[in-house]
Formats: sequence, structure tokens, C-alpha cells
Amino acid sequence: MCTGIALASSELPVELTRLHRLTERVYDREGREEVQFHWWQVPTVLPVRRNGRLQILPWGTKYRRGPLPYGGWVSLDHVRDGLFTHATPDEVVIPANLGQHKGTWFLITEGIKGVAIETRGGPVVYMLTEPASNYYRNMTEQSPVMPVFVDQVI
Repeated sequence: MCTGIALASSELPVELTRLHRLTERVYDREGREEVQFHWWQVPTVLPVRRNGRLQILPWGTKYRRGPLPYGGWVSLDHVRDGLFTHATPDEVVIPANLGQHKGTWFLITEGIKGVAIETRGGPVVYMLTEPASNYYRNMTEQSPVMPVFVDQVI
């Protein structure tokens, strides 16, 4: 499971960075600034390309009671099987240059597929997952699932 992503600072509009206080998430990686989004951070948010715009949305839910699935990830098969029958999931792309799993960073060429679910409080995004490839399992200490990447095979 991917528990963090990094996106080059230059790919985020200044107004989004200011509005969502993302400067607190800026890190330097070999002289290049990136904004990191981790599941453990508060607030737990992700950048999302949705309806032709880049937005910062809440990432899943950490509440076990409620209408949404607990966590920040949902299986592609569960979405196809109607997990969100009470809502219409909106396909989105989570732009990322790097992903992280258990401390291991890996390259991402375009992004990760996700779904945004409308709630009373606004949209919430989940990363889509699928069974892990052999390479991903070896790279991540045997994770059984991996993100659904946009036009990329790991």
C-alpha cells in the first residue's frame, strides 16, 4: 500500500500551496523542492486532478464509524463490484513523482488512479489498489496490494 507521495513544488499552484498550508510539507530532495503527502499527516490530504482542475482533497477517513470505508485505499475490484452504491465515484488522478511504502520511495511517471466520493462535507479521495506485482511485493517487503498507476507497470 502506498502511504505517501511526493510532487514537485513547481507542479502545485502557489494559491493552492498557500490556501492549504502546504509549505509545511515542503522537503528538499537533492536540491529539488517537493511537497510530500503522507497518511500520518494532519490534515490527511492529497492533490487530485478532478474535472480539469488540480484540487487538494481529504484522503479517505480515519473514522471507523460512518458511511465511508475506513482508510485511504479501496480495491479497484470493490469499486467495480458496487462498493459505493450510495454514491457515484468520480474517477480522478493523484499526480505524483514518487510514492512511498514502508520507507521505500519509488518512481511514479504520471500518477495514481483514485476515486472521489461526494459527502455532505465535500469530496473525499481514495487511492485505488490492485494485487501487487512480483516486483512491487519484493520492493515493499511483500505488500499484497499496490496502487493502480496511470499508464505505468511496476
